[in-house]
Formats: sequence, C-alpha cells, structure tokens
Amino acid sequence: ESKISKSQEVSAKTYYLAEAGVNEAIWKLKNDQDWQNNFENEPICQNWQSSFVRNYIPNATTTVTIQNIQCAKGEIIATSTIALPQGKTAQRVVKVKVLKALGSLTEDSPVFAGAPSGESTIQASIINIYNGNAFVNNNLNIKLWSEVSVEGKVLVVGNNSLSWTSILNANSICAKNICQATSTCGCQDLEKFDQCTAESCPPKAVSMPTLDFDSDDPNSYKNKAQTAQQQGQCSVKGKNSGGTVVITSNKCLFNENEFADLLWEVGRGGKLILEHRTNGQVFSIYYIEGGIDLKGERSLEINGILAADKTINIGEKSQWGKDSGFNQITINDPGEGIPSGLITKGKINFGAYSSFRNVEITGLIYSQDEIRLISLPKVFNITGGIIARKFSLISAWDPLNIYLDNDIIREGVWGGSTPPGGEKPPYSPVVTVEHWEESY
Repeated sequence: ESKISKSQEVSAKTYYLAEAGVNEAIWKLKNDQDWQNNFENEPICQNWQSSFVRNYIPNATTTVTIQNIQCAKGEIIATSTIALPQGKTAQRVVKVKVLKALGSLTEDSPVFAGAPSGESTIQASIINIYNGNAFVNNNLNIKLWSEVSVEGKVLVVGNNSLSWTSILNANSICAKNICQATSTCGCQDLEKFDQCTAESCPPKAVSMPTLDFDSDDPNSYKNKAQTAQQQGQCSVKGKNSGGTVVITSNKCLFNENEFADLLWEVGRGGKLILEHRTNGQVFSIYYIEGGIDLKGERSLEINGILAADKTINIGEKSQWGKDSGFNQITINDPGEGIPSGLITKGKINFGAYSSFRNVEITGLIYSQDEIRLISLPKVFNITGGIIARKFSLISAWDPLNIYLDNDIIREGVWGGSTPPGGEKPPYSPVVTVEHWEESY
C-alpha cells in the first residue's frame, strides 16, 4: 500500500508538471511577443519551433517544445521527469495541438447587413442564428409575430425596433436605442459595463466586405472562371426528371441567355448540376454575365460557387412557358480553401416557389444590394453566412437557420484561402486547444 501510494503521488506530480509546462507555453503564445510573431507571421511561422526547460520543483525537470504544423497552428509536447531513489525516474508526456483562428470579417456575424442607409426587416418569420451574432449597419425592424433567436449578440448601429407581438432572444442587444446585456456589448470587463455603455451601445459601424467580381486582376471571380475554362476545369450536367443526362457543357463563363438555355433544356422536374473540378492549382468557378432566374420547377445544384453580374431570382415565379412548380437550390462546399456559395453584384430574391423540400446551403450568400427571402415554404438551412447591404425576411413560418462558419465566409470573400492582394485579418487572441493527449 505504501508503494502504491508513492507511485500515485509521483504519477500525479509528473502529470501536473507536464500540464504546467503546456500552460506556460500557451501563456507565451498569448503574451510573449517573440512567440506570438513566430507562431503567426510568415515566413517563419510555416515551420517554426522552440523549446524551454523548467525545474518547477527540486529533482524534477520539465522540457517543453512547440512545433508549428502551419501558421498559427502547432503541437506542444511537455515531458516531465522526476528523479527517484536508486537512479530510477518517473516520466509523463502530454501532447497538445493548439491554434489561433483568423479574425472575423463580419464581427462573427452570419447575418451581416452593411448598408449605412436602408433598413433590414424581419416580419412574420422565425429565424435562428447559431454560433454568432447579427450585425446591422443601420436600423433593424422585427415585427408581426416574429421569433428571433441569436446565440450571440444583436449588434445594431441604428435603432432596434421590436413589436409587442414579436420575440427577440440574444445574449446581448446593443443598439442606439437599447442596451441589454447578459454578456458584454463590446465591453471587455462586464463588471465595468455601466462605464463603457456609451461607447459599446450602439456598436461601431463596420464596412461591408467587398468581393472582386470582374476587375482586371487575375484573382477576380470572372477571370478565375475564364482560367478554369481554359484549363478544362468546368463540368456542367443537366438531368431530366428521370435522372437521364440530357445536356453537358465544359464552360464556366456564360452569358445570361446561355445559362437560361441550360436550365430550359433540363425540363420540368430536371436538375442542372455545376460540378467541382480542380487540377491542384485551378478549380472550377462559375460566372454568369447577367442575371439568373430559376423557375418552372427546376433544380440547381452548385458544388462550389456561382457568381452573377445582376439579380438572382430563386423561385420568384412558378411559371416558365407551360412548366410550373417549385424550384430547388442546393449549395455544397467542396472543401477547405475552396469558395462556395451564391454571390452577385445585384439582388438575391428567394421567393414563395423556392423549395419543395428543406433547403441546404453550405456557402456564402452575398449581394452588393439586397437579399430578400419571402414566403419560404420549407425549413431553410445556411451554414456559412449572409452578407448584403440590407436583409429582408418576410413570412417564413418554418425556420431560417443560419450557422456561422468564418472559414466559409472568408473563402467566399477572398475567392480562396488567402486574400487576393490584401493582408489577412489579425488572428484571434484566443488560443484554442484542438487536441489533448497523455502518454506515460
């Protein structure tokens, strides 16, 4: 029993000494300027490593190393050793993977309305915002028996108007006319919240992230679509209602009429599929010189991103010639570093004929003008984010569910994993522990 007790004592000491080494390394990533710079900043961050040795107690040594896997992501290994009688030693190893996430382009908001003029409206609708905030650069109106739930904050630069028939649940409501908080509205010290209310309510205005649609830069969406087409990375398939392929195309760049012809050819109940392809350097991006009108009971599946010059209508109309019915859109994310979504320089309208089953979108929905969702008949799920000058949700009794994914938002804004000619946003000061492993 004495030996078991001593063994347990030594085992506990080695573990906590190793844990102390890990915690000191994490502290250095947050507070040591040299460690911060080397962990985050190129080019050294790509393969940076460092180490230190500590003697936290007599007869014990803790060796700590950190090796970057990529910029702002690395593995910490802490090895503690205690000297025992008769030349014996006890050892414990703790391995921890840590990272710092890039800062958000939208104030961690999967709903971002960036217009300094014009109001955003939620009317007779249910909307749930998960893992993040709602940001409105002007006024937000919630009315007519609406139910709005936000896991984070409601940040309104103008006034937040809530009718007596509607419900708004959020951790904080930070606006020009109201400041209610169970967590801070940008104030870092909750105990001093009253002292900083004046500067945290309303929140500061934030510019809407801009996308390069069609500049002369090779990284613009239009030029990327042209390059993908030249390198054979485009694949469009049209299937009729029976699932038979009736049309194919190896183009990524279409004018408005050409894209409408593809939708027409699949017929009522048919589906147009924009596939994803890559050669490791260039991947398929689809671009429409004009607008898009999905109608006449067609489905559109986007594997990646679809960009347009003008207004995009999804189910605004039922009828197309003799064809009529609901219209379905699905957007899939091909993977890390590849943009996905539906983006336009014009408006995006989701109408009453936009779905005959639940909608699943994994990507960025972006409009340089307005995004309108009206009379949605089914549950509408978005993983990524919505960015527009202003936002309207009217008559959606099945919920609109929006899940924040900052990586998807950044990829959509940048056109990939890195910004096209600008600097990345700073990393978050928070060090996230991704994996913790103990070995003896």
